Amino acid sequence: MGGDPIRELEGDPDPDPDQASAAVTVVPVTRRGRRTRAALVHAAARVFARDGFLDARIVDIATEAGVAIGSFYTYFSSKEVLFREVVDELLDELYRESHVGDLAGPDPKAKIAAANRLYLETFARHAALYAVVFQVSTFNEELRRHRQRCRLAFVDRAARGLRHLQETGRADATLDPELFAALLCGMVENFSEVRHLLGQPFDDDAATAALTEIWARAIGLDPPPEVRRQRAGSPARTTNATRPTGPTSRAPQSDPATNVRRS
Repeated sequence: MGGDPIRELEGDPDPDPDQASAAVTVVPVTRRGRRTRAALVHAAARVFARDGFLDARIVDIATEAGVAIGSFYTYFSSKEVLFREVVDELLDELYRESHVGDLAGPDPKAKIAAANRLYLETFARHAALYAVVFQVSTFNEELRRHRQRCRLAFVDRAARGLRHLQETGRADATLDPELFAALLCGMVENFSEVRHLLGQPFDDDAATAALTEIWARAIGLDPPPEVRRQRAGSPARTTNATRPTGPTSRAPQSDPATNVRRS
């Protein structure tokens, strides 16, 4: 999935050379090979969601994919490497599916509501798998750092949207866009975990409306006309925070997912 913003932000400036040499993933050149590899990734997502990371077995993944176990090692050197691929696809889908674009029309509050709703719906579909990702990232430092890098794609997208609203006088220009984007994205992410991982029985429509209202109020969206006129003459605040500003190549496929071993 070349070109996805999450993968463009990926990259470890100081990879462990021992880990890098041990992890191998092969991108096939034939159509049949691509189908087989994709089948293994999708089967692995189902097995990891069902059995967890530690209890998932390579033979079960191969069986679920309908391929011989030897085919697994044609494309992946280990379960850990395949898990990393599954995590990438999951986070890429969360990013893509919560991108609204022009679908919600020009109203910024409607765009915020649509993005929140799409994120919650996509998270709900993959809650079991996300729970495994969350669990592994609590004891594996590499995966924790990978999750954090991926979160930057969501935060950067929200920060760009906030800057645009500030520049057009629709949002409070005194706010730090990077900080508020990180806080508000964290709010939605944390609620998704509470709702779908911890099982709090909230109504999803009411939750989406509440998240959207909090977001809109936090950024000062749509104030009275006189305040909007005043804001229009004020430049948006900038920060010295270091953020990726453009696409970069995806990290080598050889970067391992985890260092854990099944006990």
